[in-house]
Amino acid sequence: MRRDKRRKSLKRGICLLTADVLAAAAIAGGIYGYDYMIPHGAVQAAPLAVTQKILEDTAEASGIEEKAAAWARSIPLTQGTWQRTAVKTDPVDWHEKFADQFTKEVVSTEDSYTSPNLAIHLTRDSFETKQADSSENGRHLGYGTRVSYVLADIYVGDITCLQTAFAQDTYGNGYSELLTDMSKRIGSVLAVNGDSYSNDRHRDNGTIIRNGIIYRAQKTDMETCVLNWDGTMQIYAPDELDTQTLIDSGAYQSWIFGPSLLDENGKAKTSFQTWDYIRESHPRTAIGYYEPGHYCLLVVDGRQAGYSRGMFLEEMAALFENLGCKAAYNLDGGHCSFMTMGTVQPIILTSRKRRFQMVSLLRRDCK
Repeated sequence: MRRDKRRKSLKRGICLLTADVLAAAAIAGGIYGYDYMIPHGAVQAAPLAVTQKILEDTAEASGIEEKAAAWARSIPLTQGTWQRTAVKTDPVDWHEKFADQFTKEVVSTEDSYTSPNLAIHLTRDSFETKQADSSENGRHLGYGTRVSYVLADIYVGDITCLQTAFAQDTYGNGYSELLTDMSKRIGSVLAVNGDSYSNDRHRDNGTIIRNGIIYRAQKTDMETCVLNWDGTMQIYAPDELDTQTLIDSGAYQSWIFGPSLLDENGKAKTSFQTWDYIRESHPRTAIGYYEPGHYCLLVVDGRQAGYSRGMFLEEMAALFENLGCKAAYNLDGGHCSFMTMGTVQPIILTSRKRRFQMVSLLRRDCK
């Protein structure tokens, strides 16, 4: 009799515990779904179509200073917290400086695109590292030791050739769009995924600047990469970020993910300000800076046995040092790493998941 009571009591306890676990999982799943999967908190981003039209209308009559100023004036600041940054441009004419890179007419091939204002050249490469990744309880060992990547070498005639965009042109939680669809909709030549601006439901997740507009200014414990209107790039430590400084110095784009990969002398770092998971080998997306007007975008394939395991941060840092970059910054990677050129098939794809909160892109018709 007592044994039966104990069994019933034990079964009741197990049932209650199981119900509690399932309820907790359902609550957690609901919170995650609402925060990251269900679109909400929508704010229409500054429309690129409007600003591009103004840029094209003023292209022949104005220099980059006037053109950028016209752009900034055109953007409706529908939110009281949004601010425009000061437009401060490089006095050097990049069209003249990089004249040997541009062509009078558009010349497009499978691996290159040149025009009077833009030059992109793709390099595909792979190498044997002889180093496996034993993390994730050895799960990464199955991917092997080989690495494959695509590098886009980029020259722009002026900084407005490089733009960023939100999925569905909407700043908010849970909004997504295929990168190929975004690229086609906007008319980009080259597009890659960007950062992770909606992490932590936009709370304490850094400063977000898109095309000269500050959408959010929050504290962060990560490094922030800033591309300025004058074409320079600067990477800020968490305690260095100051909104007014970014406004006054002319910040044009910002990315919040990291870490930075090179030191102030352009040498590869060996320690990185990030968490352990990011230190493992992963598919990667990163941006490199040579000088104003000259940049590169790197996408590393990964998690494909015998073809590419992905890169460690140390390997990517060494690659950017060998390229001669002055600065380099790791963007969101893993299943988000993606690159596409024009409206052709994706150049590189690391996962079937191809939806993104934000992308970096280059406009097709910069004038």
